Amino acid sequence: MENLKRPWVRGSCIGRGSYGTVSLAVNKSDGQGKVFAVKSVDLSSCLKPQADALENEIQILRSLSSPWVVKYLGDDLTAEQGSTTSFRNLHLEYLPGGTVADLAKRYSGADVDEEIVRSYTWCVVSALKYVHAMGIVHCDVKGKNVLVGPTHGGAKLADFGSAAEISAASPPCGSPLWMAPEVIRREYQGPESDVWSLGCTVIEMVTGKPAWEDHGGNTLCKIGYSDESPEIPTQLSELGRDFLHKCLRRDRTQRWSCDQLLRHPFVSSSAPSNSITHQSPRCVLDWLNSEFSDEEKEEDESRLEYEIRAQSGRGRIGKLASNEGAIWESDGWVTVRNLICDRAAEEEGGTSSE
Repeated sequence: MENLKRPWVRGSCIGRGSYGTVSLAVNKSDGQGKVFAVKSVDLSSCLKPQADALENEIQILRSLSSPWVVKYLGDDLTAEQGSTTSFRNLHLEYLPGGTVADLAKRYSGADVDEEIVRSYTWCVVSALKYVHAMGIVHCDVKGKNVLVGPTHGGAKLADFGSAAEISAASPPCGSPLWMAPEVIRREYQGPESDVWSLGCTVIEMVTGKPAWEDHGGNTLCKIGYSDESPEIPTQLSELGRDFLHKCLRRDRTQRWSCDQLLRHPFVSSSAPSNSITHQSPRCVLDWLNSEFSDEEKEEDESRLEYEIRAQSGRGRIGKLASNEGAIWESDGWVTVRNLICDRAAEEEGGTSSE
């Protein structure tokens, strides 16, 4: 496990969520300039539930290690250069491919590629199988929380701010249009509830829209208290429709488990051709032309922001932590001081570099 505990550089904000922002960042302390994503909350202005959600995600991700779950790289407490404000930060691998919520939108009305839907679905089911086996419920499975990996057809489950231990008695949470009926009724939230949300996410991948039309309280009543289930997309194959029927049974005891779903013919032969073996680019120079000389690469650090923005623009990684669309900014890179390291250095009689 890599813990980035030395100065790093924060780049542009690439997404905003309900409890924090996501920015690109570069670790400049190891001589390699690794690029990663950092999710942060401003401790001087955030509400306690927002800070608690980030701490929860940090604790959950520290305990997880799966090729189908976004990778935890470290966490720290920092102050921006020239500021006394403290930020709590979670360091994550950077996946520039966007989210599966974007999948159908890319086709501009054309038929969706069911093979890619099958592959992404296999990844999400595999992630959920692992997470559930670790005693964790994700609680917010949806397209915006599934990131597209570098391998064709590969995806990773992200955003564990709402996740909880299966045994924990906590108020049901998540995104209403993806919530299972028992969650809407505030009766129960467990692995079976994630499976319902998975079914809604597959519909979202196919149609580019939530499984339910949003009519406020009327929709919540329909999800929680009617006999209706989301409409199954007609463009899906018979196998795809059957897979969704196994996920979207209103009686949670009748839903298939992730073990069973992985054996369903809709996904059983749809694993990505290669495992996701690399996450963030290894270093800053991976983003630049490999024909540059060492001297030119050193002089071209100013081009880093352009290159990374281009990658993130194409991938729309800005959806990583948000319930909203990406918010793009033109801010420059900001040096970050690690307060923990600074304090340790002061205790030893030294000073930390900025």
